[in-house]
Amino acid sequence: MNKTTKARKYNSSKLQKLLDEVTPLEMEQTKVKMQLAARIEDFMRAKGWNKSQFAEKVVKNPSEITKWFSGTQNFTTDVLTEIAFALGVDLTALFGKKQVQVIYRKEIVVKTVVTQPTIVMTTPMSQGIDVYEYCLLASQGNNSQFTKYYQA
Repeated sequence: MNKTTKARKYNSSKLQKLLDEVTPLEMEQTKVKMQLAARIEDFMRAKGWNKSQFAEKVVKNPSEITKWFSGTQNFTTDVLTEIAFALGVDLTALFGKKQVQVIYRKEIVVKTVVTQPTIVMTTPMSQGIDVYEYCLLASQGNNSQFTKYYQA
């Protein structure tokens, strides 16, 4: 079972002095090396290999693999090509971000039906009221012979 631990904040004047001496370029180089090492290890574990098995595949000593995974190794393009070949991936995959794998895809089709608007014209008689506002037939409603439906 893998147990993950959180990084602790550690304040030290000596450590801060050392970090202040590191240039932003050196920080970025170290970050890239560590990300590359982690990416190679992810590919190795995805294959189900341990360090010894991986060392056999790339024809290196297991101690050298340990150095690679420390994140301080400055890889040559030849070594990276050997690693990518052993892992069965493109060289660019070692530098790329993890690709999102689509496990389930569903197509949604939306159909619309256009209906012509209907205009209802009503006369005073269709409401059961004559022009003098007397109620003629309260139950007549819109079913009067004077009500016309027009389609635009």
